[in-house]
Amino acid sequence: MKLKEKILNLLNEKETEFISGQYLAETFNVSRNAVWKAVNSLRQDGYNIYAVQNKGYTLDGEGIFTGEIIQSYIHSPVKIEYIPNVTSTNDIIMEYGRQGIEEFITVVADSQSSGRGRKGRIFYSPDNAGTYFSILLRPNINFSESLYITTAAAAAVTEAMKQLYNMDTEIKWVNDIYYKGKKICGILTEAHIDMESGTVDYAALGIGINVFEPEKSFHNDIKNIAGAAFCRSMFDNKIRCEITAKVIDIFYEYYKNLSDMTFLNTYKSRSFLTGKNVTIEKNGIVQKAFVKGIDDKCRLSVMLENGIEENLNSCEVNLSL
Repeated sequence: MKLKEKILNLLNEKETEFISGQYLAETFNVSRNAVWKAVNSLRQDGYNIYAVQNKGYTLDGEGIFTGEIIQSYIHSPVKIEYIPNVTSTNDIIMEYGRQGIEEFITVVADSQSSGRGRKGRIFYSPDNAGTYFSILLRPNINFSESLYITTAAAAAVTEAMKQLYNMDTEIKWVNDIYYKGKKICGILTEAHIDMESGTVDYAALGIGINVFEPEKSFHNDIKNIAGAAFCRSMFDNKIRCEITAKVIDIFYEYYKNLSDMTFLNTYKSRSFLTGKNVTIEKNGIVQKAFVKGIDDKCRLSVMLENGIEENLNSCEVNLSL
């Protein structure tokens, strides 16, 4: 790790505390001049580092959101690549998959101009508000089991929010996370299939989390649906970094033995739809149904209005008004 990265991590760890140049020089066994050059290099990279005579250096009060800091929080063998603004993190990861790049590289962005959800829907990804990241996976599983990637990721998001902030979030089958009745996270898994074997060659697991309310609020067409984990007044980039890292670490543990489905109990217990009346749309047919729960294959168990019970692999589901 370069000297400037070490200094950046320490400044971020100490948050608003001042750290003297002498302390940095002694800690990293370098000269004061080397510290000064590293700090100036960080400033040129866009980091707001302030110097006060007889006190030392400090970062601005809101911390920073960048790959080096996220990486410092991560315990799993995942490599973070931070790109501030992208069209879609999934697009980049799918290209990495085609190039044969090693599994677990993760692209994190501050914003996406063309973020998307299921069926090509737009996922609003403004800067300075959420965290948007995609992980390259090479799971070597049958396509029929690919649902487990998305469900494990959903369980990881809810578990991360619980562990970090004691927040009780819920999963709207199959890939949306809700908090206080509004969607704060979407998950999209895209895969390249080996047609001969029917297995997943590689996949991009994309996760977008609305950590804070956007500076300009949500668009009119989604403001009644979309929400955020925290209000704008609580903005702190450290929270964005922590959430990104914690979700990745928990998902990694689930993914190591995906077929064991260690995430299943969490996924079931946080089901947003269980016990509710819904409408489902399947093959162009809309029906009313009652959600009984999630089965052991992560399918949605419903009772249709005609009394027939089904376990659904995929369909559009909405709460009945």
